[in-house]
Amino acid sequence: MASYEEWNFAIASYFTSGVSKGTHIFLSLDDEAIEDIAIRFLEEETEKPVNNFIKAVREYSGLLSQDRINLGPFGKSLRGIPGGVGFLGAMVFAAYRMLEEEGIDESNYFYRLRKELGLPLEHGRPDGMPAGSEEHLWFAWNNFLKHSGFQPTAERGSGPQTYIRYPLSQAILRDSDKQFLGQRYREKQLTVQLDRDQLGFWLSRQQIPRKHLSEGLHHSDPARVWEFYRAAYRLYETGEWLDGNIHRIPSTQLKSRNIESGIYREETISGNTQYYIFPRQPERSRSNQLNVSVDGRNTPLRLLKEGYFLPLWVQNPFVDAPIQFPISGDPYFKWLVFPKRDFWILNSEPNVPNGAIATWKSYPELGDKLLILCKNGSFAEEMSLLKKEKLIDWAKEQQYERWVEYYDCEVLSYDFGGYIGNPDCRALVDSLAPRTEASISLSAGLRDSNQNAWIEGFPPLLKIYGFEKQFEVTILTPSNIQVFNDEVYQQQEICLPNNLKPDVYEVELKWNGKQVASRMFRIISWDDIQERPYIEQIINSQNLSTAGIHLFGPIIIDEKDAAEEVQNA
Repeated sequence: MASYEEWNFAIASYFTSGVSKGTHIFLSLDDEAIEDIAIRFLEEETEKPVNNFIKAVREYSGLLSQDRINLGPFGKSLRGIPGGVGFLGAMVFAAYRMLEEEGIDESNYFYRLRKELGLPLEHGRPDGMPAGSEEHLWFAWNNFLKHSGFQPTAERGSGPQTYIRYPLSQAILRDSDKQFLGQRYREKQLTVQLDRDQLGFWLSRQQIPRKHLSEGLHHSDPARVWEFYRAAYRLYETGEWLDGNIHRIPSTQLKSRNIESGIYREETISGNTQYYIFPRQPERSRSNQLNVSVDGRNTPLRLLKEGYFLPLWVQNPFVDAPIQFPISGDPYFKWLVFPKRDFWILNSEPNVPNGAIATWKSYPELGDKLLILCKNGSFAEEMSLLKKEKLIDWAKEQQYERWVEYYDCEVLSYDFGGYIGNPDCRALVDSLAPRTEASISLSAGLRDSNQNAWIEGFPPLLKIYGFEKQFEVTILTPSNIQVFNDEVYQQQEICLPNNLKPDVYEVELKWNGKQVASRMFRIISWDDIQERPYIEQIINSQNLSTAGIHLFGPIIIDEKDAAEEVQNA
């Protein structure tokens, strides 16, 4: 049986695997995640992974010999990972097991935590865990994510939820939510042809009586909304709900997953536009070399960057039915799926000047210059109507036989609520409607893309996008020391102080005294620059400038190896 230290390391690895730097990380540990971690990260073929995980937590915290939690051991670092990750996962797992009717308060939450940890069933905090005593563990986890290039999401609450807000903010779909969704999928007779985006937009239009689920699907933070979409899609793609079987799958019979794909745009030397299948690296997975089969030939899936495989072959962006390509190399993955879509929203590669245009983001942000593809007919008409209502605009459009391309499309208004369009095009409108009042853009500077960090002396430029003219920008250190504060205009390019020391900084954006956006960024020293683990292909959206030749980034060669190469030349 795996030790607590092994579980601790595996849990941290699981939630940060297969996702690009800058991603918002939720420590959403549930039954399926524990089973997945046990099989794929710990390589334990066991019928009771949840029991084994809880036993490891109990043993490490001293609960096997007494009914008192000892938080001391969790404050240590284990294999470079904060030692409290496993215990925090157990706290989230308790929130996941809470029933809708239990209500969210400290008394009910700690009753559930006691039950999961095998403590006497009483209301109130367990012995050895006074109010706030666990908060430093959440600080350590959030700091670890920041220094690893990710965006933390665990947050402090207020009033009675000051400390339990941390685990509650990480529990996405509860066990009872999954059963409710499975029943709703079946009642509405959903097809099995939806992709994650399509399912998410369908869910956002449903009347859902469950408070936790409804709030998550309509939250003001788009990252949290899309985490709910991800979890709901994972349940959807298993197909359990089709025959009414919405109970969890035994750990030794985990069903396979699909690999989702978007599209990648490229202009040829002759100026023609082509679209390629653009596979997404599966999140929270560890797999061997994967191959995809097309026309009897196996093509390896090679990593472009964290979160994405290299584009594959030319593909018509609009198909009459989803296309499935068999996957080999790992029995856990069955198909690469190219979806049937009525529109696509593309943008330039984040933080890369003149980067390739593809489906990089799950949702557009204010300030993004979008390239939108719409099928001819009702969707193209909807785009024209949105422009007429001054909700969006674009620089130019290009008509093709089956679709229209809209270049440099941007959102002009926050007021999509009163817009009434074609009901069949609701998903397009929902995907373009802004979810935030403002956004923070970081660009330029000298950046280490391997760590999502900027190098000391060359910080990023900051630009604010929003629907108000002026905002207050404050930049704080982890110790809450203010290093920058100013009133700035929207789309004004701000040069940050070039004497920022290596650390993690938080940008707070306020309008009229109310915080409307925030973002983390990291400054590293020159000594902390990391070599990329594999040679990076440089993506160039304008092939004319390189005559179509593929370029690759530099690699670091040891001086001894270089000398031997010269001698052998």
